[in-house]
Amino acid sequence: MPFRSLSFMLGTVSALALQAGVAAQAQEAAPAPTPIKADAIVVTASPLAKTPEELASPVEVLDRDEILNGNTATLGELLDGEPGITSSSFARGAGRPIIRGLDNFRVRVQENGLANQGASALSEDHGTPIDPLSAEKIEVIRGPAVLRYGSQAIGGAVNVINNRIPTSIPENTVTGEAHGKISSVDDGHEESLILDAGAENIAIHADAFNRRTEDYDTPQGKQDNTYTDSQGYAFGGSVIEDWGYIGASVSRYDSEYGIPAGHGHAGHGHGDIAIDMTQTRYNVDSELDNILGLGETLRLSGGYSDYEHDEFDLEHGDIGSTFKNEEKEARFEFVHPEIGPFEGAIGMQWYDQDLSASGEGGELIAPAETRQMALFIFEETPLTDRVTLQFGGRIEDAEVKGTALDTATDTEFAASRDFTPVSGSIGLVTALGDGFTLGTTLQAVERAPDALELFSKGPHEATETFELGDPNLGKETAYSAEISLRRSTGAFTFESALFYTQYKDFIYKRLTGETCDDDFASCTPVGAGSELTQVAYSQDDATFHGVEFAAEWDAFSVWNGTLGFDGQFDYVRAELDQGGNVPRIPPIRFGAGVFYEDEALFGRVGFLRASEQDDLATFETETAGYTLLNADLKYRLPLAASRLALDLGLEGRNLLDDDVRNHVSFKKDEVLLPGRDVRLTLTARF
Repeated sequence: MPFRSLSFMLGTVSALALQAGVAAQAQEAAPAPTPIKADAIVVTASPLAKTPEELASPVEVLDRDEILNGNTATLGELLDGEPGITSSSFARGAGRPIIRGLDNFRVRVQENGLANQGASALSEDHGTPIDPLSAEKIEVIRGPAVLRYGSQAIGGAVNVINNRIPTSIPENTVTGEAHGKISSVDDGHEESLILDAGAENIAIHADAFNRRTEDYDTPQGKQDNTYTDSQGYAFGGSVIEDWGYIGASVSRYDSEYGIPAGHGHAGHGHGDIAIDMTQTRYNVDSELDNILGLGETLRLSGGYSDYEHDEFDLEHGDIGSTFKNEEKEARFEFVHPEIGPFEGAIGMQWYDQDLSASGEGGELIAPAETRQMALFIFEETPLTDRVTLQFGGRIEDAEVKGTALDTATDTEFAASRDFTPVSGSIGLVTALGDGFTLGTTLQAVERAPDALELFSKGPHEATETFELGDPNLGKETAYSAEISLRRSTGAFTFESALFYTQYKDFIYKRLTGETCDDDFASCTPVGAGSELTQVAYSQDDATFHGVEFAAEWDAFSVWNGTLGFDGQFDYVRAELDQGGNVPRIPPIRFGAGVFYEDEALFGRVGFLRASEQDDLATFETETAGYTLLNADLKYRLPLAASRLALDLGLEGRNLLDDDVRNHVSFKKDEVLLPGRDVRLTLTARF
């Protein structure tokens, strides 16, 4: 792996930057202290500047402090535990968010509004090339606003927001953050550095991170081949004027991680498998205000990413598979001034993907091309002084080309499919007073099948599966209704949501009960294959329904701050209309905690209980429940003479050292998640 010396470099640069920041500002008056916990106010889920309570569907928001206080190994691991969200948990370096039981091609992962999935949607063992340490804020978006991003966000969009393309000039010439963490469960460490600088009309940004962990401990001993080794960096800059800004950035992401309980042969017998992935990404972004003199805003953005990963045998060093993915995306969004009672945005989106694989990966998926062009709209209008109507629409033209397998004759053939998904969503936001907001949403969303769902046709050693696509799959349609009630002000705040979704032609991975070796002819019952579990993409009607709830009560004034309580609950049930259950659906979860917070100190102790899951699909096994007991303590050191803010944190995870198996993971019967973990963190801002 490159950048082996990045950890040392980060430490050195951090120290120099901190010294420079302190020296430059030593004579300035110290700013007023701010609480350690801070609530996000404005979200990008809407093209208009909105707070979460002004949207029809709830938007989950994690701010920078919550990110640094979380499990930052992967994006999925970070969001796991948020109401309605879990992680695929396939490997320590490959955890993708699952929203309300929906994964892969129904959850769009993006960076500043542009897709950045690498090959993570293709398979659970593929990591997402976005590291949480680069994020200023993370939003989980559902409802009418999500149609701005595509039908691949039928289950929601996870938007990672950073300042790699600056949108404003820093108040001080140089600002930054240096962060470090050590963890006991995996003898791990991570470091990150973020720098922002500006003068006159130029703003620049740089960030870098490094993370290394060994095989982690479980209550049953070491979990073999769970190590990670990741590094990355980014540079960006913008020209900022009264009319808006225009900027660009370049980033690099490298990660190597083991696949637990995975075996491949790469031509030389069995051995543990690891993945070595890299991505280089180029982005441009601009926002032009009032160019036409109408009070409008024009947003133009685009991105290109070059992704590649090797799946190799650790014992022999042989590369069994190589996956390559080139993605290009461009977005145009016109936020128009008020037209009568309406305000909102219309836009266009263009997406181009070239996916290829070689070695055993070439047997799974031959080169495939996906082209999409879409028009979208998001509008809102007040119906009364308390009720706002929001609606969105999208129409796409999608073409998917690849090589399919005719299972009747065991022959391959070139195939091309065209789809025109049409989607619409409407919602009402009702301000009830005293901070209460009622949201209702109705949606009809169509999704075109992905290339892998259509054209997969062979072995995937890292997941130990033999995957069969169906080139005759049709569009998937989701008809959904959701009602939410929220309170955002006062001592007692909460968010709750009740949802129901009827899927027509739901596409899912179905365990067939057959086994295979390396080719279709080996698959049972005709063949005698035994190494790989056969998985077929199938299409049936399905029904999802569930509920989510999270609350916080600032109960008492104690000492210099507030003593409070929080709690959460989520539940999703997913059934096939023809009978049986949708596979890999998360169990009921509930939790509660007690916390103390003032301007310098934050502490919390809480638990999260996951019940056993016995609503099973065919060939699934039951998963036992578990309880996570977690604790956090963070202290902001008083440094009144400078702009430097120094936070020292102590974190405990799974303090009961419980056996944790995640039902949504393909590896849950073989792989335990980490046991008791104690972490020490240090974050400096200047």
